[in-house]
Amino acid sequence: MYIAGDKVKEGDFVTMCSATFGGQMWSTRGVGLTRVLAAIRVRAGPTVSLVFETAGESKKKVVNTAKIAQANEEARFRAQKKKDKLLKELDADDQKLKKNNKFFGLF
Repeated sequence: MYIAGDKVKEGDFVTMCSATFGGQMWSTRGVGLTRVLAAIRVRAGPTVSLVFETAGESKKKVVNTAKIAQANEEARFRAQKKKDKLLKELDADDQKLKKNNKFFGLF
């Protein structure tokens, strides 16, 4: 992301554009250049705000997203393993209770 005064370089991506009215921003990811240019043309007011992203930043985001996805998958795996262990213990306890064949432990 650029700070005012940074130079835009070839290969940078427009990731956000100011809305038609007000100071709100909308994501331009996947909308195409035609739609971004139309949004700039119809902007009410003398200025337009744009957010750019370098190709390097995009690659970093992809790597970080992959790491997060892998961590989430590992957490799901650990949670499932723990759940399976607890269910196995519960089944073992049920089998012990059924084996005793007593009515609430009274008879």
